[in-house]
Order: sequence, then structure tokens, then C-alpha cells
Amino acid sequence: MRSYQELIKKARSEVEEISAEEVNKLLHRPDKTVKLIDIRSKELMALGHIRDAVLIPAEELETAVRHLFPDKKRPLLLYGSSGNHSLLAALSMKEMGYSDVKSMAGGIAGWINAGYEIESEMGFTGVQLNHYSRQMMLSEVGVEGQMLLLKSRVLVVGAGGLGSPALQYLAASGVGTIGVVDFDRVNASDLNRQIIHSFDNIGTRKTESAKEAIKRINPDVQVLTFDERLTSANALDIIKEFDVILDGSDNFETKYLLNDAAFFAGKPYVFGGAVRTEGQATVFYPKTGGPCLRCIMPLPPHPNQVPTGSEVGVLGVVPGQIGLVQAAETLKLLLKKGEPMIGRLFLYSAMEGDFITVTIKKDPTCPLCGSEPKIRSLENH
Repeated sequence: MRSYQELIKKARSEVEEISAEEVNKLLHRPDKTVKLIDIRSKELMALGHIRDAVLIPAEELETAVRHLFPDKKRPLLLYGSSGNHSLLAALSMKEMGYSDVKSMAGGIAGWINAGYEIESEMGFTGVQLNHYSRQMMLSEVGVEGQMLLLKSRVLVVGAGGLGSPALQYLAASGVGTIGVVDFDRVNASDLNRQIIHSFDNIGTRKTESAKEAIKRINPDVQVLTFDERLTSANALDIIKEFDVILDGSDNFETKYLLNDAAFFAGKPYVFGGAVRTEGQATVFYPKTGGPCLRCIMPLPPHPNQVPTGSEVGVLGVVPGQIGLVQAAETLKLLLKKGEPMIGRLFLYSAMEGDFITVTIKKDPTCPLCGSEPKIRSLENH
């Protein structure tokens, strides 16, 4: 039995590979003798294909070509996702007696990178298909999931250590609209952990710095900036248009405000925190029967009781780890896939190398989401 590498080597010695540019010239010849065949899966073909290509999945190729192309001298050109599968398929067709079979180097990815158009039944552009292709291969995402992400709206409160990685991955994943709330400016002391910013951004507003970085990652994303402190007076107005609220704040005053505002708005609140070498994350969503932050601590601790990163320090990678967990939880909520971390608290210790989760339960006497709530508005904040 030949190895995969040996089969590829053999195919390259017997099958002619041509570039996307050469394929484009062939397809525009007046005689139209060459026939283009897409051998990818039906799911990938639905995402987008080259105009006038015959769609035949690789596993059906041997049977279908005998019927569709009985003339074994007709020029045929195969393409797949990246080039190797079509090369092997072309070799098989040569062994079946087809004398003029070529493979397009680089596959449809090479075609898109060369700037040529594709047809998509789902309305994706070629650039989008290339960008999101690895993600859309997942059964948890697929075409419908990617379309859902592109229509989704996420609010990230705080463009700091937690918000930085979350913002970047949400943008890269194709969340269509991202809101960023932050009233601060970039300082040099932020840069060990707030990786969305750089030295060039020192002194600029964090919202603008984050927006620039997001646009570099994914120009498709609409970024809404809120250069203001979140308060009880503006919180509900800001969060009402978003699907998920992600907490990138670094103080309990804001965390409790987000918890309460998300509860009154009926939105999931993706909580995160990090200080020194430890971090935590969870999803508070009482609407689904889970707990809220006040179920664990009815009242916020006094500021003097809780040290902040500016007082005791923080290892830069720790908020990075937590922000990634928050981003993953947000994507699960948007896609309605998997098991969101509702009722579970994720705990991370960098020094111990531990990732553990503990159960947290809804408190029936909770002053916010309990059976007899005492907090009925944001006025107390």
C-alpha cells in the first residue's frame, strides 16, 4: 500500500496541474470544450462554486463521469478545496482511461485568492467563504450557523485584559456587530495583557484602538463604540439592542450593574474576572433557570476587600485565558449549540495549571432573581 505522500507524488508526475489564472483563460475560450468539475462535498459546494462547474462529489465521481462524459478524450478539469484531492481524483480518472484530465492547483481557495468570482447559493462572498471555511466545516456551525453569527450582536464591556482576546476572536469568527464600551485611554501599563492595543495606541481611547484592531482582523464587522462609563442611567439603553453581554470589566461595581441590567433585559451575561494568577468565568442567565451573580454574593464586596490588578498585579496570560473562555461561551450562546456554562463556574489557576468547574445554584431567596425579589430596578446602583 502506498502512503498518501507517495500517491500525491505519483499523481503530480502523471497529472498536469494548472493555476487559477490558466483555468480562467481556459474557461473564457470561445470553443468552451473544457468542462470544469467540482469534486468537493455537497455542503461545501453549497457555500460557493465556480460558475458553470459540474458538481460531482468525489465519492460519486467514478460512476457519474461514465454517464455524463462518455467521451474519454474530452478535456476535463477538476478542482477541490485546496488541490490535493482533485489531483488524486484526476489520477483515478486517468487510470479509468480519460486521457485529458487536469487539476487546478490550490483548489477553490486558490481561485478566490486570485480574485475570481464564485457563485454562492447562500449569499456569501468569495472572501467570506475563504475566511470562514474552516469554521463552517464544523457540524456545530455550518452554513446556517455562520449566517447566524453574521447577524448577531454582542456587547463587550471593557476593552482591557478580558475584552481584548474576546473582541479579537468574536470578530475573527464573524460576529456581525460588536459593541465596545470603555471610557478609558490606553496606557503603557495595559500592554502586558490588553493585547488588542499596541504602543502606537498609547493615549488614544480604548474604544477607537479596539475598533481599528477589529477592522484589521475582519472588515465585515460593524463596530459600535460607547466612549462612556456604564451607569444605571444608560446601561439598559446600551444593552437592549445586543444578543449577548460579555463582561470585560475589572471592578465589582460594573459587574453587578451588568448582572442586574442583563437580568432586567432578559439577556445572557458572560461573566469573567482575573487577578494575580487566577481567573473565573461563567454565564449568568436566570431566564433559563440558572443563577445570577447575586445568587452567589447578594451584595458586592467592599472595594477595600477586593484587590485589583493595579494593586496586586496580574499575569498577562490569565485574563487572556479567561477572555477566550468567555468568547467560546458567547459563540455557543449565539449558535445555540453545546452546553453553555450556566450553573457552572470555571476556575483557572496558572500556577497550578488547573482548569476546573464547580456547580453554582440558583438561590430562591436571591434579592434579584429569587421568588420575592427586593431589587426591581437599576435605581439603587
